[in-house]
Amino acid sequence: MPAARSRLSPPCLWRRGRFLRAGALILLGLAGAGATHAALELYRERTSPYDLALTGRLTGVPAGEKRYAHWADIRALPTTRLRLAGEFVKGEQELTVVFLSDLWAALPRAAGADTLLATCGIDGYASVYRDSFMAACRPFVVLEINGQGPDKWPPPGLDYNPGPYVISISASLAPAVTQLIDPGHKKPWGVTELELANFADRYRGSFSGRWSALSARAEAGREIWINSCASCHRGPAGTFGGTKSDRPFEVLAAHAGFNAAYFKRYVRDPQGVITGAKMEAHPHYTDAQLDALIAFITAEPKQ
Repeated sequence: MPAARSRLSPPCLWRRGRFLRAGALILLGLAGAGATHAALELYRERTSPYDLALTGRLTGVPAGEKRYAHWADIRALPTTRLRLAGEFVKGEQELTVVFLSDLWAALPRAAGADTLLATCGIDGYASVYRDSFMAACRPFVVLEINGQGPDKWPPPGLDYNPGPYVISISASLAPAVTQLIDPGHKKPWGVTELELANFADRYRGSFSGRWSALSARAEAGREIWINSCASCHRGPAGTFGGTKSDRPFEVLAAHAGFNAAYFKRYVRDPQGVITGAKMEAHPHYTDAQLDALIAFITAEPKQ
């Protein structure tokens, strides 16, 4: 799949933009249900394009170094078969998945690790999964589509490869998903790396300095930023975020602070404002949500 390929996909098969479409879910069965979580073996070198890179707070791994998990070893973890309609292509597909919480339990987590940060190698898109989110929304890693692993992807009917790993969620599996403003931001495809992180450490810039004593609506906007905007944008003081966007946080803050009406129009319909804009449209954002987001970006202080 060419690196320059847009994340926009056919609307009849996918949600508009980068995100997997939600579909009806049927739980088909478990493999290894009730099994204890054996430690996942990690390797110093990548040996396959389907190896999953791991970094961050890994026990026994020096800071800054990566380790790799083999696809076959991840596939050997307890798995679940789900039947979803319209998740990848039209009609039903049977997915073999491992819940992210089970993968999390099998990793050698060092002290302080409470968050998984997923990054997509093709474009720098990112998603954040705190341990509390993993428990409430039950995100899962797709290992096989209709019995075929990523070496056989894309499945028939899909014109690009979503591999090597896809993470997804389903309201049919976890009702808490219906409460998310942007569930699509928790459904990245093309995932190549997971970082075991400490949330407070990696998002320090969003809670310190000018952002340490925010108004109530700015605090609400911070949650929107972390769980949505940070998929493509780094936050204040270089706080963790995706690198799909090359627009610095300071530029976003200038737009939000000095031309709020333009900022709102752009978030809701970027292609309608600038032809060829890469950002996904968010037409569902309310004025209150956008006001909260602006309040966070501009560090509106507590009164």
